[in-house]
Amino acid sequence: MIKRISVLITWFGFLAVLLCAALYITKPVLNADMFSLLPKSHSQLAYGEEVFFKKNANRIIFSFTGDGKNLAHDELKSWLLKRDIKNSFELPSIVQLSSVFSAYQHALLSDNYKNSMVDKAQFESFYLTQLNQLGNPFVSATLKADISLSLAAFIGDNLKQSQLFSLKNERLTRRLNHTDYAVILATIPNNSLPIDESIKLASSIKNKLESLNDTYPQTTIRYSGALFHTAENAQQAKYEMSLFGGLSVIALLLMVFWVFRQVSSILLASLTVLSALAGGATAMVFVFNSIHLLTLVFAVTLIGIAIDYAFHAMTDLAYGNSFYQSSGLSKGTKTALLLSFITTGLGYSCLLGAPISLLSQVAVFVIAGLASAWLFTLIILPIWQSKLVLSERSLIKSQQLLGLMVRFNRYKQSVLLVLGLVLMFLFYLKPISFNNDVRLLNASPQQLILNEQKHLTLMGQLDAHIVFLFASNAEQLLQKQEQLIDDLKRINPHLKHNAIKRWLPSKRTQKNNLALFNGAVKNDVLIITEKYAGIKVESANTELLSYDALANSHFSALLNAQMFVEPNKAVTWFSVSGISTHALTSSVNAYEDAFIYNKPEQISSLLENYSQYLLLTLGVAIVICFVLFSYKFGLRIGTVQVITLSASLLTMLWVCNAAQGSISIFNLLGGLLIIGLAIDYLVFYQINNLTAVNVLAISLSAASSMCVFGMLAFSNTPAIFSFGLTVMVGILAVYILSPLSVLKSQKE
Repeated sequence: MIKRISVLITWFGFLAVLLCAALYITKPVLNADMFSLLPKSHSQLAYGEEVFFKKNANRIIFSFTGDGKNLAHDELKSWLLKRDIKNSFELPSIVQLSSVFSAYQHALLSDNYKNSMVDKAQFESFYLTQLNQLGNPFVSATLKADISLSLAAFIGDNLKQSQLFSLKNERLTRRLNHTDYAVILATIPNNSLPIDESIKLASSIKNKLESLNDTYPQTTIRYSGALFHTAENAQQAKYEMSLFGGLSVIALLLMVFWVFRQVSSILLASLTVLSALAGGATAMVFVFNSIHLLTLVFAVTLIGIAIDYAFHAMTDLAYGNSFYQSSGLSKGTKTALLLSFITTGLGYSCLLGAPISLLSQVAVFVIAGLASAWLFTLIILPIWQSKLVLSERSLIKSQQLLGLMVRFNRYKQSVLLVLGLVLMFLFYLKPISFNNDVRLLNASPQQLILNEQKHLTLMGQLDAHIVFLFASNAEQLLQKQEQLIDDLKRINPHLKHNAIKRWLPSKRTQKNNLALFNGAVKNDVLIITEKYAGIKVESANTELLSYDALANSHFSALLNAQMFVEPNKAVTWFSVSGISTHALTSSVNAYEDAFIYNKPEQISSLLENYSQYLLLTLGVAIVICFVLFSYKFGLRIGTVQVITLSASLLTMLWVCNAAQGSISIFNLLGGLLIIGLAIDYLVFYQINNLTAVNVLAISLSAASSMCVFGMLAFSNTPAIFSFGLTVMVGILAVYILSPLSVLKSQKE
């Protein structure tokens, strides 16, 4: 007994030292940010994301409608400021804008102003209309600096066209569909809050919003932002991880006790799982600095696989101990365990190159965990053989199951033929369809998703396309943007955009503006100014507005939000609506270093491509199985085993497609695992044959796996649900069909 305990202490002491060393060296961070799971974009787009959109991960948005919206807005804004959560969107005042652009007034002309300078009569009509608009803030703020009103038109037209929001009494406001909204765009000061702090902050904000709803019952308050998605997904993942893991362990321990009726058997099964978890965690911490919480939810599947090793080893040891047939693991069980580890490990290794970091993390965790469980099973469990005895009831049940399987096996040809015909009919009736929408990763509540869509609508981004442009310097970039916008306007003159070229025209355009203005002065088109203001407009020779000058002005925040210039590189983005995706794509593709940015579509397309890769992987895996089985057991057995495996996979895919309406990459990932488990059953059946102890071990293995993966099928995260449903259905199909593969080996 002392020797056994010493071995256990040595084994787990070694694992503990490795895990502590990994934690000390890498200092990993646990996160629940859904965006961190997504694949990286094209290198230039990734650069643009880093420059412009990374800070959006810290932005939170609130909108207020109805009676009391202004009071609720002011109270929440004050509450946020006390927690150092400040407004992230400040519009410069008209006076500030006037001071920024007045020095370049005649080089900066709006389209409306340029159109008005066609002749004297048209300009006079435009000029008088502007002067007669009582309370026009743009005219009153700029008239003294520019009697020609070119500055007033430039600021006024650009604000109306490029800014959806207006500032009223220091509140950001927007009118949409005859409804007035007060809006807060705020930024969390900490760039990377730990999960617990994110949950705490999100909870405190939602509590404050509930208080405001009670105080202002006629006001509708909406909230959105990555903070709330992170908190919701983290809470859901933590809940599911503890619930599924806890229930799985309880169910598995009850199964173990029912079969072996010894407390020591429960201890050994638990230690096998603990060894797997420790080994998997150590490898994952060594490889990844940032570990996603969803990885731990998926990794709960390791419990169901690792304990299979314990079941097969413990039943083999207990059977040998009960009937004095062997000391230690039998040769057949050792061989089957090795093949099981190799095949399952190879299946999960296909995930190492997955485009989603979550899948790579799960692969490393499971492969390393299975290696640890396999070694524990071979080295530690045989030492406890004398403590393992099979219960009489479990042997009776396994004998009954064995009888059913033997009778079922006699009709293998008829069963497989009928099943094949039924599957052909079902696939004809409802073919497989794929859905790899990236939203399958999100477990946020529907209300939060609706809030996000509403706020995207308020900001004019719900149906807009985003375009990135790159060049070697600011002037080239601005000229490229002007040319692209002109191309798009030829398709639809009324399209809307927020391109920075409105506020910062290229120097080429500014020179053309000066020439146009001076030509109008020379031809007395602007003579109306002398008649009504007593001041004659003179020809202009102002300096040209540059990127550097605008970047060091009151306009810098708005400029930096859309354009960034550094030595030998300049980048800008703009949104455009009112044009079809096809037309926009054709126009953008005509320009070098121009890209349409649609992250969800790009990721979904990448997942679609990876689905094709996984389908090919499943096909290759079946071929490899056929070669392996034929080499090991003979061509006839290999053929029957592959037919059985293929029938199980096709049954699984059709049932999941019918239940979900479509299948995704996560169903195919479940298919990879099913191949690994199916090979286990097929190998164990063929090596150890249809015997009571073998049926008992495989039945326990199937029951434990269905229990673990069945738990995942109740997850609120679509990806986890798909994975769990697939594996649960697949294991059931494999368990029922795998006895059909047992034939007498041609090599015996």
